[in-house]
Amino acid sequence: MIDGLRYASIADPDRATRLLVMYPAPLPGEPWGVLAPLRGTSWGDQIPEVTGEALSHALHGHPKPLREQVGNPPLARARRLPVVESMCIERQARTCAAASPACHPGSGSMPECYSAPARREDLRLAASAVARAWAEGRHVFVVVGPEFVVT
Repeated sequence: MIDGLRYASIADPDRATRLLVMYPAPLPGEPWGVLAPLRGTSWGDQIPEVTGEALSHALHGHPKPLREQVGNPPLARARRLPVVESMCIERQARTCAAASPACHPGSGSMPECYSAPARREDLRLAASAVARAWAEGRHVFVVVGPEFVVT
């Protein structure tokens, strides 16, 4: 895990389930926060931007606008990554006996120790956090625009 990420489980009464989510806390002038290194990459292309209003509605019991904005399920997004850009670094380097060919996001059996194949540490940490979130069934998104608070 890296600091600067928010996790939530939002009740979805329309579907009698919970909507699991992960999104970065914004930094000044940077809504992507700690996920900013992923912008413009194949990883970032799978992270939708949602409105602060949609997130606020979801957090106050009305998840439909957020659900519509996040779109595809997490594993579907993970499967869109090129394998060469998502196969765990340990598997590529053959340094981990437990790193099977399924050691990539969307495989359905990605190991908990997954590490994204990026040389830059900030990119590797961000991508690895996204991969773990997707494996948990979490929608990953970036919030743009202000949220609201009901008082």
